[in-house]
Amino acid sequence: MRIFSTVLLALTAILSVTAAIILTVDGNLARITGWYSFKPGMPLFTAENTERLSQVCWLRIKDLHDTLICEREEDGTWWITYPFRDRLNPAVTDAILTFTAKARVVDTLPLNKSTRSRLREYGVQSNPHTITLKRTEDGDKDDLTTVARYTLGSASPWLADAGDGKSVMPTTYLRTDFYGKDKRIHVVSGNILSVFKEGLLALRDPRPLLFAPDALREIEITNHADKGRPFVAKRLSAQSRWTISSPCITAADQDKLNNLAASLVNLSAIKVDDAAAVGAPKEPLRFTIRMKVDGQLAPVELKIYGNFAAEADGQQLCHVTVNNRSVVFTLQAEPRVSRKGSYSRIVNSICNLPVLPSEAMAKIRSGAGTVYTGDLPLSLAELRSLKFTDVVDKDIERIVLKAHDSQESLRLLLIPGDLESEVSDMWMCSVGNKPFINAEELVVRRFINGLASIPVRGIEADLPVDNAERRRIISSYGLDKPYYSLYLRPKSCLYRATLFGVDLPLVKDRNARVFYISRYRDPQTGKGRWVGMEMGSSTIYRLSTRLTRTFSLNANTWRARNIVSFPISALRKLTLGYQQAPLALQYDYIGETWTGTLGEEDVTPRINPHRAQYYIRQLQKLKVTEWLDNNDEYALESLQKPVFTVKLDLEITDYSDAEAVVMDTSELDHDSLDPNFGDSRLQKAEDALTESTETDAALRDLALQERKTHSKTITIELAPSSESGDKPFFYGRIRETGELFTLPFNEAQGLAGSILDM
Repeated sequence: MRIFSTVLLALTAILSVTAAIILTVDGNLARITGWYSFKPGMPLFTAENTERLSQVCWLRIKDLHDTLICEREEDGTWWITYPFRDRLNPAVTDAILTFTAKARVVDTLPLNKSTRSRLREYGVQSNPHTITLKRTEDGDKDDLTTVARYTLGSASPWLADAGDGKSVMPTTYLRTDFYGKDKRIHVVSGNILSVFKEGLLALRDPRPLLFAPDALREIEITNHADKGRPFVAKRLSAQSRWTISSPCITAADQDKLNNLAASLVNLSAIKVDDAAAVGAPKEPLRFTIRMKVDGQLAPVELKIYGNFAAEADGQQLCHVTVNNRSVVFTLQAEPRVSRKGSYSRIVNSICNLPVLPSEAMAKIRSGAGTVYTGDLPLSLAELRSLKFTDVVDKDIERIVLKAHDSQESLRLLLIPGDLESEVSDMWMCSVGNKPFINAEELVVRRFINGLASIPVRGIEADLPVDNAERRRIISSYGLDKPYYSLYLRPKSCLYRATLFGVDLPLVKDRNARVFYISRYRDPQTGKGRWVGMEMGSSTIYRLSTRLTRTFSLNANTWRARNIVSFPISALRKLTLGYQQAPLALQYDYIGETWTGTLGEEDVTPRINPHRAQYYIRQLQKLKVTEWLDNNDEYALESLQKPVFTVKLDLEITDYSDAEAVVMDTSELDHDSLDPNFGDSRLQKAEDALTESTETDAALRDLALQERKTHSKTITIELAPSSESGDKPFFYGRIRETGELFTLPFNEAQGLAGSILDM
């Protein structure tokens, strides 16, 4: 009796240990019982198993004819290891892992005579796909543990709740022996049968290249029909700019190179064949694209062969190979629809609309998102920049434009604002040696944006490396003595630190840039054209006249369009001469009150203060259409008898004594095109403003002491133009300075608006 009890206890202990081991491995006690209690709504696999799906590194897929064994590399890429080595389509593993993790039991069919007679209908024997997933914990691929195993059958006619209570999803017949010798057939949510519709051998990755476009660091394109040097472009990081180093050193079109990288990654084959079975492509080799990718030791080499017509419909196809896969890809070289005729003209006209971004253009050209090899930009002409410069207005703080046949130069200076004080940036301008005045911000920004956005008309010449030949070519285009010299100074780094008593920028300041523009006459045709180049570059551009028309040394082109600029606190008297008797209004800023006379009549009770305030605000905002030369004969003739005058009597606060502390930057010498011009005097100004003790005391005294004021009168005279035209306008003159301008008809009429109540 004792022996029986001992044996029974030993067997019980062995079973308990075995069950514990099985539960520890995959939580599957049904391996002992051979039966698992499935209930509708429960997951097909336990939470412990689905949590381990991220560790899956081995996959086997079997159907009636073929078997695929796949393994995941350390970088996460799945490769087919049997019956051949090739990259597995990532969509396959994504679909299988997602289905395995989210499959829910909808119903379980009982094992009876009816069920057994309909196994072909369920597909688990007639058209099965058996999937086995294994994982490793310590990276040892010789020690694998099964996470899930099941056989997919046919699609089920039922629809399952998607889980949100609103939508439904398809279901699939399925059988799993993961839980022992369970032969029952289950209906589970989800359906991935479409993944296998072309057979297991079609599960190769149809994309020749697999890397992130941002990881591309260098691209080399060899055109085998052209015996010249290959095209080479490089960048240091994803945030760096592309630079072209071969066949010449020139600027790259950043958008086109980034789009090329994305297009190469998005290439997708319509057919993938084993190279050992079909042999090497018979068409001539057209392009070899060699790419260095960040994180990959060996370069990736893509070869594109000549086009051929498909036997079925004549579509233009081509073969492509890569050096890290022993397969031959068949890609679409051209769209099915002909590029000739009316369709082509419509598509091209749409694509050339400036309102469409480059991504939208690419989609329209490529049809339904397909990348055609014939559309890939693979030449220097397609990938080089066709912009004279790439500056933007927010990066520039100083501009100098100098004509070499003139003693005068244009100087534009940015006075930075302050966000905390809600003070906006302000541009100042000066022509010649005249003091700086307010510049029209819209005109300045239009000029800078034109430099960045107006494309050149073409490439005139690429300069060789030989210095003597470079100088000869530059001289032949007149760029050694240019018509214009353009100097652009970027903003200095705002993030600075003091290291060992020396003020240093935390980010390296960018160098100033100088551009030369000349008028060149072709000796063969006799036609003139504008050409230009950046100092230190190797490219001479043929410039668009849209760009050169923005170059002007006329001060009236740049000066601010505001007729008058004054604070309302400075206003003392406003006189409007638009009636037989002038309307004279006195203003008290402290009391915000108005008094006035119309001729000899006191009209103070009739003054509408809201209209008066609105009139002053409109006057402060009033902008001229165009500043004219002070000797404009048409304006002077019209203004011999002005029909309306506005006279302002102001009391302006005098801050001239503050110059002892705050140096006026307009006094700095900007006439030289030396990149370091004016730095010495500018440094003195900065030093004066950063001497803490003395400067603070001086500025405090300036703020507290009573300021001097001086009287100033501004009289605006207006007269309608006698010229015939579609848009009538008014001529105007500031009587005290003789400056002439034009005003839109409606705005000039608005100055005659009534301030008095009837």
